[in-house]
Amino acid sequence: MIFGMSRTARLMCFILICLCIFFSVAGLLINAFVYPFEPPAAYITGLLAGTALSIAKVKMMERSLNRIADMENSKNAQSYGALQSIFRNLLTLGLLALVFFFRDIFGLFGTIISVLYMQIAAYIAGYLLRKDKKRL
Repeated sequence: MIFGMSRTARLMCFILICLCIFFSVAGLLINAFVYPFEPPAAYITGLLAGTALSIAKVKMMERSLNRIADMENSKNAQSYGALQSIFRNLLTLGLLALVFFFRDIFGLFGTIISVLYMQIAAYIAGYLLRKDKKRL
């Protein structure tokens, strides 16, 4: 899945995995010493499910952007981009609904965190790529 992706998408996937590890450790420490907000196993499975969805969404975004760039008709490209965006958002809502109904298996808090840190990964990737570009 990682092979054949652009440098930006690979960097975002790497950052998502690093954020998953960071939030796993931080969540388990908070759960153990400060406040038990979710069972640890449910929290971790929620984080893993959200991270897997975020990585899949990065791959889907890259594929749709490449396809949009290859389209000649701007109206078709705009419609395709809007449909892909709606589809990605429906996948996110589907995961959150699945987590809501299977709260014993997936932690809602962990899933929400991992779905939201896709934006953090995008900011970090943009910063690192700009910093690397300035160095050249």
